[in-house]
Amino acid sequence: MAIYANYAATSPSLSDHTLKELYAYLGGTHLNAGRNFEGIDTGKIALRARRAVADLLGIGDPLRVIFTSGATAALNMAIHGLAGQGDHVLATSIEHNASARPLQALYKNGVIDLEWLQCEPDGSLDPAKVRRAIRENTRLLVMSHASNVLGTILPVTDCFRIARESGVFTVLDMAQTAGVLPWTMGEYCDVAVFAGHKGLGALAGTGGMAVSERACSRMRPWIAGGTGSISDSLDMPDFLPDKFEAGTQNTAGILSLASSVEEILRTGVKNIRDRERSLTARFITGALNIKNVTLYGTLDPDRCTAVVSVIVRGYNAAEASRHLFEKYGIITRSGLHCSPLAHKTAGTFPHGTVRFSFGYRTTDAEIDIILEALSAM
Repeated sequence: MAIYANYAATSPSLSDHTLKELYAYLGGTHLNAGRNFEGIDTGKIALRARRAVADLLGIGDPLRVIFTSGATAALNMAIHGLAGQGDHVLATSIEHNASARPLQALYKNGVIDLEWLQCEPDGSLDPAKVRRAIRENTRLLVMSHASNVLGTILPVTDCFRIARESGVFTVLDMAQTAGVLPWTMGEYCDVAVFAGHKGLGALAGTGGMAVSERACSRMRPWIAGGTGSISDSLDMPDFLPDKFEAGTQNTAGILSLASSVEEILRTGVKNIRDRERSLTARFITGALNIKNVTLYGTLDPDRCTAVVSVIVRGYNAAEASRHLFEKYGIITRSGLHCSPLAHKTAGTFPHGTVRFSFGYRTTDAEIDIILEALSAM
């Protein structure tokens, strides 16, 4: 039986409860919210999901939760909606391509002045670098909550507080942390982006963002189209969530998100975090004693998610990952993990690493089997 150690990419399966709800929905009427009488139930599904995500992120108004096809779409919407001509924009040197590429495109097209805040090789960042980098025309700070390569958790609250003091808007990429790391949006974060298919345990093709009132007033819609509201106007509505939700929604995906986030709330994010921290500590402690394995990141379970990248001496990353799967049935991910910036920061570019990432359902026995496999390589 395979051992799944690729939770940073996607959750391996939906829960039985979520599957049951999806079967019931797909076997009945599944129409558009706001477009027909029968579709009113789909609107209730969306509101249910908004409320669950709002509870997870500590947001008072669930209408500030916006659904998209995933974190990539939400990051593009936030970046294009908040960054304007001549703006100075800050981002970190461990960003995923989901934010790095739209930022780079705006820079290459002469729209923004882009500055990368250099993290340490272990992925950590001194908040003072944010303060030193802010200029008179700095308008936006984009940060990952945690690296998808190194697992390192960034001091986003301190960094965002500094940014807010200068009136800078803030965008947080929570693709690696939503549902697994206790965190609430608070007063310093303007846009918090989440992916449904990772720590939130929902279907792929789901995700979105939570927006502050401040961001909503400035942020321009990036996608325009039908909303089922004020259809007599050629302008997008100026109220939430319609302002940022054009077109037909992925209601089945949103239902999976509602169900899975509600389960997370019942389990408790702190309990999930404690379990994943224990698994990470077990892996790091064991792997540090294997001579042919080099680990990257902080190597401190209190400062990282359940993500650890390694290099196995005598193997390139792809060979090591293939060997682990073919001989031991261990599923990892190798290469650059859509984050060349993080690998350049860590010194593992261009060949990349083998990434192990664990979840709430990973067992201690599976960690031990992984360590035994690494020891035998």
